[in-house]
Amino acid sequence: MRTTTRWSAAALATIASLALATAAQAHTEVASTSPRSGRTASTATRSVTVTFTGQIRRGTLSVTRAGRKVSRGSGGVDPRSVKRLRVALGSRLKAGRYVARWSIVAADGHRQSGTFRFRLARR
Repeated sequence: MRTTTRWSAAALATIASLALATAAQAHTEVASTSPRSGRTASTATRSVTVTFTGQIRRGTLSVTRAGRKVSRGSGGVDPRSVKRLRVALGSRLKAGRYVARWSIVAADGHRQSGTFRFRLARR
């Protein structure tokens, strides 16, 4: 009986440690962007956001058009959601292609970065 109890305890401990290791290795991913990646939005757009699947500690977000920065400041974690970066855009944006570049430190401490592209058009 003791052997079975020890084996069961060891098996449970192994399963629990594997489950924790798997959870610890899960990275925060991009859940959505606004404007949506690859899509066209209005030149009246006033901000860009990147929403993640998990909490983020800190981050930056900037937007460029033809290599020139059009966002105001370096963006940061949205005060309304610890899963979202937000940056304000300048006024009088022109129709064209834009690139958003983001960089974060996720809640698990991993540094991540990426880009997405979108277009703005007069509507």
